[in-house]
Amino acid sequence: MLNNKLKGFAVMTFACLGVTACGGSDNKDEDTSKTDTYVQFYNATAGSTATALKIGDKTYESVSFADAMPRFTSTPGVSAVEVMGKDAANKDISLYKENIDLKTATDHFFVLHGDFASPALLNINYSRTELDKQNAEADKSKMQLLIAHTATKAPAYDAYIAKADKGFADAVMLGSVSYGEVSTPQILDTGDYKIYLTAAGTTNISYTTASINFKTKVPYKLILRESFGASAAKISLDSVDSTTNVRNHVALESSVDFRVFNGLATHNVDVKVVSNKQEALFSNVAPFGVTAYKGAEFNDFGVSVFDHTSQAKLLDNVLITLNQDDIKTIFIYEQTTAQGSQVKAMEMKQTQTPSPYSFKFDIVSFADKSNLTLYFLKANDTIDTATYKISAVNPTVPQSLVVPKGEYSIKVIAVENGSKTVVYASDVIDFNNQDNVTMVLNKDDSTSFGYNLVKI
Repeated sequence: MLNNKLKGFAVMTFACLGVTACGGSDNKDEDTSKTDTYVQFYNATAGSTATALKIGDKTYESVSFADAMPRFTSTPGVSAVEVMGKDAANKDISLYKENIDLKTATDHFFVLHGDFASPALLNINYSRTELDKQNAEADKSKMQLLIAHTATKAPAYDAYIAKADKGFADAVMLGSVSYGEVSTPQILDTGDYKIYLTAAGTTNISYTTASINFKTKVPYKLILRESFGASAAKISLDSVDSTTNVRNHVALESSVDFRVFNGLATHNVDVKVVSNKQEALFSNVAPFGVTAYKGAEFNDFGVSVFDHTSQAKLLDNVLITLNQDDIKTIFIYEQTTAQGSQVKAMEMKQTQTPSPYSFKFDIVSFADKSNLTLYFLKANDTIDTATYKISAVNPTVPQSLVVPKGEYSIKVIAVENGSKTVVYASDVIDFNNQDNVTMVLNKDDSTSFGYNLVKI
């Protein structure tokens, strides 16, 4: 049976101010005036540009998806509250606007959520009077906690909280929330806790966090948001304090997805990825080929590589770590040194977060050249006029750049003895429908340049 009252720590609920919801913040040295109002902003709109909160005629700093701006003081009264974003030309656009009464001695935590083309805004507001009153007592150390649901495609959840050294049987309900809803805040002892999520109306646990330290005598906000990791539920949980410090707490139940890229030009390979609990085999991976993703439980894994035909071992038990909700690529490549060539492996986390007008480009080089420059060339561009480029492309050091969507040809240039040499040049590539692109530069004697650039 779940307890209806907390065991070993006190809890108190209280009514929200305003008609919308409730919220919190976190800063050890916060001052709360009885005459000011307080404002903070969090961006829960996946696929958005960076967004900025505007109150009256003042625009505050921009924040990307799953990030927050710090708490600040504002003037009480009815104000035009607006959220600004960017259009495809990188010009400011208004995403949301509403006249909102910013109440005296009240914190307003605004959360943008929903579709970037037509988002909604949660006005999570609360008074800290009771929390401050309790913490004024010498023997008290209290914090305040709520949960908001902003994951557009996720079902309703019941959220529970328990001391970190206790189990679900000792948990109490923090709140029951559907999309766009916020729980009533609760006042609890500061300390270490775990959060559990169950399908609404059941005690079937689907999401368990590791221990979370709520150590400060202030409010905290838990934001259930969309995620783009390996988890089938596609949700993640952030805790937000009053600074820009947003902590993400992935589910301990989350799986991992991983795949293998074979950068060996002369070997079809078999790749075994083994932990103390499970084993995955990728068979007959062709040169410069990439496998489909496979799912696994998070763990430390040993990676061994074999020539597919002879079964000669090319690499033995290299350690790779796959954490909860990770999506990763394991790269098999050959490194040549003065002592000879050696097969090696490395891992890279893959990003799959959508973006409305740009794509994230990752380049991984296993070429035998250093200090390369990769250029994105629009029609009629030269390398001197190209707006977007990645400098210092070096072996086994991934580089990234955010580039506007569109059509580009790619050119990779080396500078050797004062002369520029084309290492690779592509035809025009359409990146209009791409959010995240990974390409690998390899030495390949079968091509006209002696190198290839493979999209995986």
